[in-house]
Amino acid sequence: MTTTDAHPRDRVTTLLHCRLLRAAAFALVSYKAVYDGLTAEAGIVDGAAASALVAAGICAALPLYRRLPVAVAALAVAGFLLESQIWPVLIALYCVTVRRPAPVAIGLTALAFVPAAYGPFRELVNMDQVSYLPCAVVTVPLAFGLAARSHLRLARSLARQLDHLEAANRLRDERVRLAERARIAREMHDVLAHRLSLLVLHTGVLQRRGAEAPDAVRERLGLLRDTSAHALDDLRDLLGALRDHEGPAPLGPTVDDLPSLIAESEAAGTRVRGAVDEAGELPGLPAAVRLAVHRIVQEALTNARKHAPGEPVDLTVTVRRPHSRVEIRAANSCPPQPTSPGTPRGYGLVGVGERVAALHGELTTGRGDDGRFVLRAQLPVPPHHSTEGARRMAGAVQ
Repeated sequence: MTTTDAHPRDRVTTLLHCRLLRAAAFALVSYKAVYDGLTAEAGIVDGAAASALVAAGICAALPLYRRLPVAVAALAVAGFLLESQIWPVLIALYCVTVRRPAPVAIGLTALAFVPAAYGPFRELVNMDQVSYLPCAVVTVPLAFGLAARSHLRLARSLARQLDHLEAANRLRDERVRLAERARIAREMHDVLAHRLSLLVLHTGVLQRRGAEAPDAVRERLGLLRDTSAHALDDLRDLLGALRDHEGPAPLGPTVDDLPSLIAESEAAGTRVRGAVDEAGELPGLPAAVRLAVHRIVQEALTNARKHAPGEPVDLTVTVRRPHSRVEIRAANSCPPQPTSPGTPRGYGLVGVGERVAALHGELTTGRGDDGRFVLRAQLPVPPHHSTEGARRMAGAVQ
């Protein structure tokens, strides 16, 4: 994976690793500085003790670089005037460059030129005049610090972009779910309104033809008709806001449209294999289940045409008895190349998942054992639902 293709989270992880490396460097430098001070020549014991104290003070301050990097750097430079411990100075200047504005880092680097050129470090390189080598050395952390700060800013920017992208995806998912809920509500409004209208109609017919019926029966028929009419009005008031203002919503698709849906896919070059409701039990299921079956099959065939054009699709839709559930399975070849991060993601499966969840069903998607993309859905059928009664009602509606 190249740097440009690296995931933002990976860059943040790399940044954390860099921090751990810096902490390890601090520990190493602390040990080296104190060790050098304690192992000085025996002839200058007092000087060695002073050197050890100075080095220990400098290195003890290094862990504070995250809070007080400027103070740590100033202390390191001051200690550099007394003892030739250049490593704490270099790391302190690097930390300041990474965590503070560039002018501050440049100023401290310039300040470090004084002990580097005229301090004890000059004697280590056997130069009687101004030591240019230490001056050049103290500029190294400035260069590395500027590069590290640029990398740090880039990693933080990528992390923020990733957070914004994830938030946008969550919002889009939520909008898709809300749109699917509104669509379900509109479809169920059409179905329930039609059935309530049919109930009002049949009750009115019975009321007119039951003139010779007892008064109690005619009174009950009138009450039933009024209650049905009021329920229809309440339903329209409750769900009418979900309709578009341009006009009534079109009738939702049903399982009766599955053959035409399959024929449309085959005309587009996607061959559909398998068995779809060979027992002919789908028309007798509740309207919500029938609508969900159509929506799931539609999304499965659409995904197959989009991601594996020309490849066959194995589709089965079965009503399981006596457990009263509908099982849907669609399998098709996966695309030869994985989807790149920049490819717009589809939200059809999000809407299908919302519809399945509304019916307390189960939906699973992913690669199967054979490497193909498999969509499985199970939709429960209410145990009190009567298939024969539903068929008679469907015939009456027609």
